[in-house]
Amino acid sequence: MPDPYANIAAIPDETVAMLSGVLQTRAQEAEMVAMRQRYFGWLQLRKGSKAIEFGSGPGDVTRDLLSLPEVDNAVGVDPSPVMVEDARTRHGGVAGLSFEIGDARKTRFDDHSFDVAVFHTTLCHVPNPERALAEAFRVLKPGGQLAVFDGDYVTGTASIGANDPLQPCVDAFFENYVENLWLCRSLAAQISEAGFEVTRKDAHPYLAGQEAQYFLSVVDRGADVLVNAGTLGPDCAGAVKAEARRRVEEGTFFGFISFVSVIARKPENG
Repeated sequence: MPDPYANIAAIPDETVAMLSGVLQTRAQEAEMVAMRQRYFGWLQLRKGSKAIEFGSGPGDVTRDLLSLPEVDNAVGVDPSPVMVEDARTRHGGVAGLSFEIGDARKTRFDDHSFDVAVFHTTLCHVPNPERALAEAFRVLKPGGQLAVFDGDYVTGTASIGANDPLQPCVDAFFENYVENLWLCRSLAAQISEAGFEVTRKDAHPYLAGQEAQYFLSVVDRGADVLVNAGTLGPDCAGAVKAEARRRVEEGTFFGFISFVSVIARKPENG
């Protein structure tokens, strides 16, 4: 199964609506909020800055960019009309905030339009990510900053012991919902190759919270992938999903992913 996010404008609206709901759930988790506030805090922005988020989905991260005291205007760009409509519905009326349909690899914006560009868990889903980085370089002003935050999804795990039945579901999910599982391993190098000066690299451990809503969706969708592949029967998939929920109720669920952030700057002569 190909990564649905990689060609999200072409998949059924009901599937996009489901993905939008998952992204909203993940974005609102306290652990996720803390991680993006942390790396946003490392940006060094001018007063009156203009920000762009590529792959803005339902809009939570773009809205958070606007909450930075230096940012007066933030635009989210996403290829999915359904995602853009969700973002406008959820965040409409916020001054200085807008959302529009567009491809991160080729946008309508003029050269040197923005002070900061962000890819938040987006670049791993983009075929030919070097084109998206080149577009970010083009639309940033000289001295503008780039922030890329993504999952090192090969570290994703829900195992609490050897041969844990939840782990194949987690593996199946990431293998089928992420275009490039290994992106974070070469992320800083790719950003440098695009012409940016990398100024900071960090790891962000994510441990699922008490309700583990996002990780339950990972197990569920991974189990469905295995059912569709004929690897797992529906009854067995149902049992695995029930086991994940039993662990959440008993407080024994474990879900972990390592995320990576890279902050970079466009040279003043760029």
